[in-house]
Amino acid sequence: MTTLYKELVQIPEEQANWMGMRGWVYQLLMDFLSRPPRMSLIAQWRRRVELKNTIPMCQGGKRLKSYLESIPEENFRRVCYEEAEEFDRLFTGHSAKIAACESLFLAKEKGADAFVCLSEIRDTYMESGVVFNKISGERDDHISLELEFMAVLSEEMLGKADLRESCLELTDVQILFLKSHLLNWAPAFSAELAATTTSTLYVGLAELLVEFLEIDLENLCAWREMQG
Repeated sequence: MTTLYKELVQIPEEQANWMGMRGWVYQLLMDFLSRPPRMSLIAQWRRRVELKNTIPMCQGGKRLKSYLESIPEENFRRVCYEEAEEFDRLFTGHSAKIAACESLFLAKEKGADAFVCLSEIRDTYMESGVVFNKISGERDDHISLELEFMAVLSEEMLGKADLRESCLELTDVQILFLKSHLLNWAPAFSAELAATTTSTLYVGLAELLVEFLEIDLENLCAWREMQG
């Protein structure tokens, strides 16, 4: 992946490595914020963390890495069950502690027009040719679908690394989406999540979400500026 980016433009190795890693981070956040984590999901990401450098070493990344690596085998089933219960408490049903959809969260926090927000997001997905396979009736502005949208564009960008104009278009879409949507509500969402749970998993996810989005925007803007 790094080689492809170097063929497109000479960029620092650190940034090239980031471009190759970012899709994994979006996938991790999406996986754990989309549904109650089953044993297979936690086991899968624990193996990935052990085998590959898939989590950036920011505060949230370090917390998640340490958490995944420290779950005792004899307690693994119980820990997974407790994390699934915590997901349901936080995000599921009428008694959910936090709204995990942008329009609902902003309507509650800032009195924003939920319909306008949701329509803008749907238009962005449509214009980018991204269609999700919704198996549980997820809303288009759910945090997990917004993260999945970024993951899809990240992978598409890697696949078109030798097509400069296509990469520029994809970069512009991602920068705009981060500024107009994800970073418009993820910081407040993450702060509320961290304050509402004692789970190391969800505190780590809350920290990583904001840290990663801010760094990703910075890297995308730097890459875009290098293209002129």
